[in-house]
Amino acid sequence: MKGSNRLFLHILTLLLLLILPSEVFAQKMVKVVTKTISHRLEAPLDSGILVQGKKAEVEVTGWDETYIQVEMDLVAKHANLEVAKEELEYIQYKISKKDARYVIENSFFSSRNKARIKSSLSVVYRIFVPINTKVVINNQYGIVKVLNLFNSTHLDVKFCDVSFERVFGEIYAKGEYSEFQGKNFDARLKMDTKRTYIEFKEFAGQIEIQNNYGDIKLSPSPMLQFLGVISRHGKVDVIVSSLSAFNYDVRVNSSYIDLPNTESSFVKSNEKKSEFHFQRKNGLNKANINITNLLYPVSIMAFNQRNP
Repeated sequence: MKGSNRLFLHILTLLLLLILPSEVFAQKMVKVVTKTISHRLEAPLDSGILVQGKKAEVEVTGWDETYIQVEMDLVAKHANLEVAKEELEYIQYKISKKDARYVIENSFFSSRNKARIKSSLSVVYRIFVPINTKVVINNQYGIVKVLNLFNSTHLDVKFCDVSFERVFGEIYAKGEYSEFQGKNFDARLKMDTKRTYIEFKEFAGQIEIQNNYGDIKLSPSPMLQFLGVISRHGKVDVIVSSLSAFNYDVRVNSSYIDLPNTESSFVKSNEKKSEFHFQRKNGLNKANINITNLLYPVSIMAFNQRNP
């Protein structure tokens, strides 16, 4: 039976090679044209920077200099090199000042009437700012990376992969159809996301997460001050160094709470909901982890205690 399946696959492959037009295979030989632009912005403004990206890879990094350095790669990809060169000019960008901050943005525009853009166009931003700069990033269909910031960071994305590390101060995040990954941060963080996967490691501060459709995986550090999660239609996994490091208030509707064997007796369950409320000795000195989830389970695991 397996041999018949292999023969069928070989025949199907040969038929596709004969039937598909040559243009399909020509796409593998994509030509890439890149134009790099650099700007130095003196004297950062009080409200920092706003990056308005479309189909962009945005990387903002805090540094020790007193000015802002903006580097951009304008990228056009097409099987025909001449088409890529011509349509590279369709990538428009602008740097301006508005509301006491720099605004950096890009768009895609064909100067020809009703001309359809044939190339794959995108922008790569590498932006270096003083570490205490306020940063706002709006991006669609791309990547966002944030490093070494110590003031406030706003992220508003759709269809993006987002990562941040060594971010302090305040973080406000809004996302749809995206993925957030963060580590080594200590901040007051508020998230409101939909259809988004979230994974944070070794984080501290006051964390509030509201997510609708999407799994959440969290590994807080012992320096955590507060963690609050409201989730619908996605499982929540919390991994801690020790269960005794925190207080817990966990509620799950239409699903279950998974704990190590030593703690499972503290779960109260019926057909509709499960609850786990526990305050350790000297609990007033420990951070609270509050989780409310609908339809999917919550798992709390510790390095020194494994679930069955």
